[in-house]
Amino acid sequence: MSLINHKKIVWASVFFLFMSFSVKAELQAIFNYKQFQIPGKGIYIENYLSFVSSSLKYKSKESSVLQARVLVTQILKRNDSIVDFKKYNVLGPELVDSVAIDFKDQQRFFVEPGVYELEIQLVDLNSPLKVPVELNKFLTIRAFDSQTTLSDLELVDYFKKTTERNEFSKSGYDLYPLISNYIPTEVFKLAFYFEVYNKHSSRKVLVKEYIETFYGNKLLPNYIKRSVKELKETTPIFHAFDIEKLPSGNYNLVVEIRDEKNQLVTSEKVFFQRVNTQVVEQKPDTAKPISLTYDLPQDSLDYFLEALVPIANTLEYKVLTGGKSTLSDELKEQYFVNFWQTRYGVNAIAEWEKYRKKVAEVEELFGNSVKPGYMTDMGRVYIKYGKPNDKVEKLNEQGTYPYVIWHYYQTQNRSNVLFVFYHTSAVTQDFELIHSDMPGEITNRDWKYLLNMRVGGQDNRVDEDARRMR
Repeated sequence: MSLINHKKIVWASVFFLFMSFSVKAELQAIFNYKQFQIPGKGIYIENYLSFVSSSLKYKSKESSVLQARVLVTQILKRNDSIVDFKKYNVLGPELVDSVAIDFKDQQRFFVEPGVYELEIQLVDLNSPLKVPVELNKFLTIRAFDSQTTLSDLELVDYFKKTTERNEFSKSGYDLYPLISNYIPTEVFKLAFYFEVYNKHSSRKVLVKEYIETFYGNKLLPNYIKRSVKELKETTPIFHAFDIEKLPSGNYNLVVEIRDEKNQLVTSEKVFFQRVNTQVVEQKPDTAKPISLTYDLPQDSLDYFLEALVPIANTLEYKVLTGGKSTLSDELKEQYFVNFWQTRYGVNAIAEWEKYRKKVAEVEELFGNSVKPGYMTDMGRVYIKYGKPNDKVEKLNEQGTYPYVIWHYYQTQNRSNVLFVFYHTSAVTQDFELIHSDMPGEITNRDWKYLLNMRVGGQDNRVDEDARRMR
């Protein structure tokens, strides 16, 4: 059963991706990965590649058949040592009636828990130039060490019953993954697959699946499924929501496992973006008066206005960092209220209180004698993207500036995001952002080289505006 007419739809890889290849070479592909396990054999990751058909050549000297041919090399490293290696050709479907169809590749690597570096190289074998396209990403593999755990949630592009087992086969179906997490108007179903792993001899649990808003985590009552499952060692689950009437927006698909007392045992979520031109979203009533500044001292209003900088858009940034000096106290208060009310409507107070606590947290963690916490690079990133899942601190390596690497499994609309901070002054201990692979943040492919420039005294600090996402 296909959820998408592939002759009419080409996934818009430039709009919304987790990870994509796009350089001067023409070849374009989308990459993602998910984590599963086989009890008794170990944890494995599935690496997914979706090749954008319009970026590939279909004619070559080696063959008269019009067919895309891509050479793929994947090298999995841990602590600079090669753990696994794959090099292989991927053949696209033969070109029929001049209709090019996007196609997918899936590979599995068995791994132990930990942080890995994956190097991928793609070469269009039909291109006369054969310019390689390369990507390096850090992957974090979690341990399935609890009594009951969940695999990652795999969104499914389309599926069919398995007639001959292949790399896409699971639980009697061939499941072709949705790699970009972008779901256009033409798609009416949100299909997904996951596995529940159970170390108990037998256990009955409640499986709750639902869709929530990405901003504010508001559960949508029309998109909830509940089922009671008798868990085996591995229990595969494949379900779908009808999203024909789901408005455009950013959402999370959430799965919870609850025990017989309705206590949460474990949960997982995955982000997706819905674009639905057939449904007009009903906006909440934002005209109701709210009180956001009732307990703010007047002399603290400037502080809390400036504290909005990490989540401000370009126009708001200009007002908050300079334009507010022309505003009266009354207009500042009105601007502050409008800032939150426009974003969250009737939930503005609750969202502001959560944000206020986060500002206090970064002040405690990153504030110094020169800057408040929210104005430091670490504070801004912490507020905007949340607490990192992993941190690597190298503070006393000989010949390098002290540096810290933050790694996010998933944040906003991206997975496996890296932020690298360093500091060149022992006075403030203020770590500056030097590199990230988050779109909109500064990207510096020479960051490792710059960290080693301590010897020689060259000033390699990055301009503050270049580090700020706009």
